[in-house]
Amino acid sequence: METIWVLIAVFLLMVTSYTKNASDFVPTHEWEEVTPGHGVHFGLHARQNLKTRYREAKHMGVMSSPSNVIAGEPGKPAINVSTYSGADNLSKPNTQSARHFRSYDELKKDFQKINVNIKTDPEIINEIMTEMKQNNSSDERLAIILEDLSYYLHQIDNARIFSKNGFETLLQLLHHPSYEVKKASLKAIGAATQGNSEVKVVALQSGLVDQLHSFLKACINGQDSLEFSTLLSGVVSTLSALLRDFPYAQKQFFSTSGISPSGFELLAQLSRRNASKGIQGLRVRILTLLTYLYSERLDAQKDFEEGPTKTKMDVWNMYASIPFEESFLMYGFCETLHISLLQDVQRGNEYNDLSAPVNHDIREKVITACLKFFNVCGWESSNFSNKQHILNLLDSIIDEYKLRSESDTDDINSYFTDMLLKVQRFRNMLKPYELPRTDL
Repeated sequence: METIWVLIAVFLLMVTSYTKNASDFVPTHEWEEVTPGHGVHFGLHARQNLKTRYREAKHMGVMSSPSNVIAGEPGKPAINVSTYSGADNLSKPNTQSARHFRSYDELKKDFQKINVNIKTDPEIINEIMTEMKQNNSSDERLAIILEDLSYYLHQIDNARIFSKNGFETLLQLLHHPSYEVKKASLKAIGAATQGNSEVKVVALQSGLVDQLHSFLKACINGQDSLEFSTLLSGVVSTLSALLRDFPYAQKQFFSTSGISPSGFELLAQLSRRNASKGIQGLRVRILTLLTYLYSERLDAQKDFEEGPTKTKMDVWNMYASIPFEESFLMYGFCETLHISLLQDVQRGNEYNDLSAPVNHDIREKVITACLKFFNVCGWESSNFSNKQHILNLLDSIIDEYKLRSESDTDDINSYFTDMLLKVQRFRNMLKPYELPRTDL
């Protein structure tokens, strides 16, 4: 009888253990959504997805060897044995190994003895912020330390530490009288927010969208100089870093019922400023930003339509709340795109001269925008003279890239071959709108 009770107790323990583990999140080496109520094992890399509002997690480190992975059932991720077998040892420090390493404080003292000052990134960032708050640095010195700050803020963890109390100082520097300080401040803000979802949220809460909007609005009637145009481009770059993959911030910037003028109207006015060389670069930067955001919108729509879920529906509804295509047409961006194609994109080099300087980056960005917005803009309504100029332009570029793709100048990534295919695709899309030739 006693033996039976022991067996029952063991069975209950096994069932309890299985039930507990069944509710745990099963990690893979790809980002997986952690649904509410599921536990996450210690040692996993986790993040917050701003689009879905769920946590995601995956393994840290390199891919496990095949021997440590058990294939799961169809439709379920594989189970990494090493994750579970080593879990019990994670909380137990290896005192034997610890004896071979010294603490950070011990190393710091040793370096100080030989006049070498060792500091962690957070310590350096804190010193930079302290110096900026003292308000006794020259404009030149301030621009230099802001450049240093940008370097450190490109790292995600550094940016998160900085965002706790650093945005207020940088936003104040946007009103500094020095162009160089303003430009360096914008660069630091962009470095902190680029691809960093947690920092984007803090930046939005700090009023960054309103600050950038006010900055751009004040620049509409500003002086036409290369320095001023460079500063404007910096604002658009910082705005891009904040808005990309952050539909909530996009909704705030492009809203027609909140800030005035709306983001679309503001960007349209800036893109139509007097077309100096610097403003041409600004126009391309604005079109590139809108192309990125429109691509996000289309991807969210496609993702929802292919596998509708509550999460995907919420994401798509947020994008759909922005009248993107209508605003693009209303504020004349199709015309801006046509003008940019004719004025900003260089013709193909003549006489087979491949040594002449060419801005391939602008070509790529403008033609990519033309392809992305082709169905939004009515190319058939363009007057024939402009249309013929565009066709001749594309033909000359195609001839150039045919030569470049066949020459030794083509790099390992076949950039010129890819550009050739992209331009040819755009040229073929315009064929239906080409007037037929008449025989004389």
